[in-house]
Amino acid sequence: MNILITLPKHLIDAILKGDKLYEMRKSYPKNLIIGQDGFFAVEKGTSNVRCWCRVDDIRETFIDHYSASWYVSRLCVNEEYIERYAATQKVYLWKIGKVMELSDLDRGSLFVDKNPQSYAYCPLSYGESY
Repeated sequence: MNILITLPKHLIDAILKGDKLYEMRKSYPKNLIIGQDGFFAVEKGTSNVRCWCRVDDIRETFIDHYSASWYVSRLCVNEEYIERYAATQKVYLWKIGKVMELSDLDRGSLFVDKNPQSYAYCPLSYGESY
């Protein structure tokens, strides 16, 4: 089952350019089928869904001060953000696979009322009628 997440414009742009390879989260959707399902990304502050990304793997890890620099280019955020976000707890790295840019799709079409803080399940799969 696909999900909807909220991301700032610059991170969605990085996904669409192929620069952002992973999404870092403190949890992961248990009903998501790896390699088949993925996430719709709604732009923060809007209802505009900009892309769908297949999740090809989810890696559970601890990121410390020494490994944070390795993730900077893969997450498209700075080292300080990574260290602050991942401090003293495990995080989940969602490997971004196939990316489909979308236009003229809003979160209401995915039956989600508001931009999710973490994520929200979507009853539709990519490719179904919106």
